[in-house]
Amino acid sequence: MLHRISIVLALVAAMALSLCGCKDDVFEHDASLFSVTVQVLFPEHYNVDPAQGVTVRLVNLDNRLYSTQVANEQGYVTFANVVRGKYRISSGMKIAAAEAVALGETIVTPEDVANGRLVNLNTSMENIELRNDANLGTIRLKSSLPGDFLIKEVFYSGTRTPNGKAYYSDHFVEIFNNTDKLLFADSICIATVYGANGSVDYGTPTVFGTDKEHVYLDFIWMIPGSGHSAPFYPGTSVLVAQNGLNHKADPNGNPNSFDLSFADYETFLQRDIQRDLDILEVPNMTEIFASRPNTHDWVLHSYGSSIVIFKYKDLDALERVPEPNGTGGYTLVKLPVSAVLDAFEALANSRAGMFKRVPTALDMGFAFCNGIYNGESCRRKVEDTVNGRIILQDTNNSTDDFEVLASPTPKSFQ
Repeated sequence: MLHRISIVLALVAAMALSLCGCKDDVFEHDASLFSVTVQVLFPEHYNVDPAQGVTVRLVNLDNRLYSTQVANEQGYVTFANVVRGKYRISSGMKIAAAEAVALGETIVTPEDVANGRLVNLNTSMENIELRNDANLGTIRLKSSLPGDFLIKEVFYSGTRTPNGKAYYSDHFVEIFNNTDKLLFADSICIATVYGANGSVDYGTPTVFGTDKEHVYLDFIWMIPGSGHSAPFYPGTSVLVAQNGLNHKADPNGNPNSFDLSFADYETFLQRDIQRDLDILEVPNMTEIFASRPNTHDWVLHSYGSSIVIFKYKDLDALERVPEPNGTGGYTLVKLPVSAVLDAFEALANSRAGMFKRVPTALDMGFAFCNGIYNGESCRRKVEDTVNGRIILQDTNNSTDDFEVLASPTPKSFQ
């Protein structure tokens, strides 16, 4: 019998849903209730189709209420008492590498089997409009292996100064070694993904949304080194700050912010007209690409930024493409999905799914903070602790893998 870790199927309503655990007054204003059915299948190359016994969760992302069902032997689940609205479906589970091989998995190595590695199975459907009884057909899981290098935390919301001004110099990205072996961080690239995030005043969905094989980048940084000069020990992290200073105490900072003086690297931009702050005690990341060369700060978008980390042998060989509808001659870097080590997607709010910029092969969902410049941070959940070493959750779904914290926690797991 398969070793199953629950599969999550989230259908998100634009209007209130009638869900298990909901208060009766959630839907008493609308008596037009109906049922929705969906079938969950294993990947096409598996020798079994129906994903029997998986747990399916129905979530209203406006109020976070949810209901769960278990798929029958044909992989079907049916939710009753649903009201009209727009929905999102995502699913994910894990199985042992040996069991995946028995089912026909091709991405698993003998070493993965010997080490008891797990295989991720995920899929999603976005922005489904439902108005009456519906059979949504099938959703088929896709397989991937959990990452060795993971994005542990992204702080993009920013803070406010005592006089209420927006402050974004405390943005950071933290990478975690989720293995039990020594890795090396040098040559890892951190990049922001091009595209709008669904905020009211910020653009339309990316035109690259139909390209499932690439991700389009507007800024790339690289951890410097020769290949073995930045040791990355199990259960530790690499903290990359916009400015590596104690923002709370420094005259250049913000008393309402926090300390980043212990950052491993910072993103200093050297320009002819110098505006970025260079903290000499903190090593600088290597700037690889900026879609707008005159940018003076690396700023994560406070309504929601999407990040990928990757390695690529010949960065100069990556294809450059014009920025859509651009008038300044700006370009973007077109990166193959296969090069990505990990991805994090954040959008403006729960209803912004149509603005996804990261292909679902890398991230089935998205996270979001509850406002801008409010100090909230997105941190990956802890899945387990083995002999004192923290293991982070990785199902390739930012909706499930990340939690929103009231304040950031850089270097909190070591």
